[in-house]
Order: sequence, then C-alpha cells, then structure tokens
Amino acid sequence: MKVKDISLSRFTVFEDVKVLFSPGLNVFIGKNATGKSHLMKLLYAILRTHEMAHKDGIDDKERIAARLKEKLAGVFKPDESKPSRLVRRRVGRSSARVAINSDQGGFEFKLTTQDSVTVETVTLKDAEPAVFIPSREAVAMYQGFIKAYEDRELSFDETYFDLCKALSGSPARGKRLKEANALVAPFEAILGGKVAIEGGRFQVNSADGIIEAHLLAEGYRKIAGLIQLINNGSLMQNGILFWDEPEANLNPTLVTKIAEALRTLASRGIQIFVATHDYLLTHELSLAVEYDTEPKASTRFHALTRNDGGPVTVESGDTLADLEHNAILDEFAMHYDREHDLFKGKKGPRKGGA
Repeated sequence: MKVKDISLSRFTVFEDVKVLFSPGLNVFIGKNATGKSHLMKLLYAILRTHEMAHKDGIDDKERIAARLKEKLAGVFKPDESKPSRLVRRRVGRSSARVAINSDQGGFEFKLTTQDSVTVETVTLKDAEPAVFIPSREAVAMYQGFIKAYEDRELSFDETYFDLCKALSGSPARGKRLKEANALVAPFEAILGGKVAIEGGRFQVNSADGIIEAHLLAEGYRKIAGLIQLINNGSLMQNGILFWDEPEANLNPTLVTKIAEALRTLASRGIQIFVATHDYLLTHELSLAVEYDTEPKASTRFHALTRNDGGPVTVESGDTLADLEHNAILDEFAMHYDREHDLFKGKKGPRKGGA
C-alpha cells in the first residue's frame, strides 16, 4: 500500500491543507512547531490502527473509531489523554477532519472538541506494516522498556512502545529472510557489523568483536535498530517507514550514507516519510533527484511554513529548488551573511580563526 495524499481540516497547527505524497521518499522540512512530527504521527496512528484492526478481524466503524481514539491519545500524548486537544482551537465547539487516500482505498474520520471520534470512511484493503522511529533511539532503552511501559505511566509517547515491541520480533525466515538480507545490506555496511540480541540486550557483532549497544554511539544505535526491524520482518518491501530526524547524533559522513540508504529502501518498495532539519541530508536527497543518480527513488519534498502563529501551509516539490520556502537554506544564507558582516567589521578573522 502507498499513501497518496492526506487532507487536514482544523487539526493541531493545520487549518485546511492537502498534501500529495510520493510513493517512494517524502521529506518534511520546516521550522520547529510547524507540524512535521504531527503530520507523521497522524499518518502513523491511522495506518497502525487499520493494521491492528485488520489483524484482529475488526471492520465495524465504531470499534475502529474507539481504537483510533486510543491510538491518537497514545501517540500524541495530549493532556488528560484527550484527543480533543488535537482540534485547532476557536470560539465555541469545533471539529477536525482528516482523510487519507492510498492506492488501496481511503480512511476518513472526524474528531470533536467534545472528545468524540467518528470514522466516516474505511475502504482500505491491504494493511502493510507501518514503523515509526522517533528522534531518540530506543535500542539502549529496549531492555525492560515494554514491561515498564505497560506497568506504569512513562513520559514517552506510544511510538517508543510500538518500536520496542517491533524490535522484539523474531528473525524472518525463508523468502522474507532473503528480502531482509537485500534490504539490510547498506545499513550493515554503515554499522560495520551485524545486530543480535543476547539476554534481552542488543549487541553488534563486528570485525572488532562483540560490542554492546550501550557502548555504541547513539547514531549507530539508531542504525542498529533499523537493521533489527528489517531483519525480523517488521519493515519489509511494501511497508511504510516514518523516521523523525534520522540525522540526529550522526556526523556528516554518516548522514550522506543514510541518505543513500534511504533511497535504496525507497527504490525497493518501501514508502518513507522523514522529518529533518539537516542541510546535508536534504541536499544529498535533492541532488540525487536532480542528477538522476543511483539508487533511483521517487522523491518529494514538503516545506511547512507558519507565519505569526497562524495555521501552517504546505508546499511540495520534487527537488528543493522547486520550493519557495526552505527554512534550512534560509538560515544558512543568514549565517553566511553574518560571517560576511563580521569579516568586514573585523578586517578578517583573528589569528587561528577559520
């Protein structure tokens, strides 16, 4: 299944927008508080709700709505676990509407300030696995996290719980194992080893020996987690991956490799949604499209913009050059302007400076 578009009305920071997606790689950029993570979490909550309802044989709209309400509360973690807080505020009663369309049907629901969720359309057929990787890695916290989350109230939202459950899956077998080996190769090359679980803890088996996940740099732990998700079949061809800030805690050398690996996954049938603030990652992905380099992957960039606390608008393009608004590039341009002004005022950098 490939998500084709989403329409939002009065949902969190969005007033009335429609976003058209690529079946391959989708890149969300924008300043903080422009709804990048909200958009990905919303898509994930819908797809995950449908996936689990399909797995349990539930096709009644009221029961699906009840599950979606729980999922929205768990993923967004609003005050008092009330999804009604996700409705964009105005005087009096109000409601939000959300609709997604895919090549396998659609899903539409309404959310009110009275905390009711009504599923109005469910025509989705397939239920491919959807995986959400938050900005903070979960491999180091994996041991004991599932039980702790189930037994007590934690500050982590439900994407961490879902991710840890996905990480716990058994290794794929047969045809799925062959698919996994092909998909995981570029990430194992970055990591420099293979991922295993021993005694409930992750470790990497490399040429230098066995390294416990807790001893790995955080950036490498995120890559190790992705390898595990592929190896156990949680993320496979035709699946959907959401990754919030994949560049976090990665040095520039690894960022360029992650860009190539993401394109590889997209070229092999996985639809990907990433939110990023990184100049290098976005430009590597854009250059790959502009110069038609291998591995080729359908790519679309989405710039989210918000002025003076108003609603967020979204513009999309196949490359960064197609976007009128690019908060990352704008800030880098201002950085160079500041450097130029300092150079003119100081007559050049002080001794030992850049």
